[in-house]
Amino acid sequence: MNERRQHQDKLVITIRVLASLAWLSLIVWQVIVWLAAPEQNSIINRYHELEVRSFWLEDWAEWLPWALGACTLFTLAALFCSPFRSRRKNDPKRVHLLILLALTLFGFWFYWSKIITNLAS
Repeated sequence: MNERRQHQDKLVITIRVLASLAWLSLIVWQVIVWLAAPEQNSIINRYHELEVRSFWLEDWAEWLPWALGACTLFTLAALFCSPFRSRRKNDPKRVHLLILLALTLFGFWFYWSKIITNLAS
């Protein structure tokens, strides 16, 4: 079969940019969780008698739903644009977007079950 697509059209580029932004916002979310999370008590902390923070930092934790929301919006936008372009059997299925959507749903569950309950107390 003759391939008539000579170069990538704007829709493919849009899908790739949205997917890249979605993955980038998930990485930003993970960095924010790392910064805001309570510290773990380790042997080094006990040996040097260092104070260990046992609460979430609210300044960082308030950014978590925004990063997750951006990730979800970028993922859904890329998933929405994908069927308009993928019409052939050999076109990519973009399974990574479904995995990313599952990760963001897990992130929302983590935020609401762990962080909000910890911030409220």
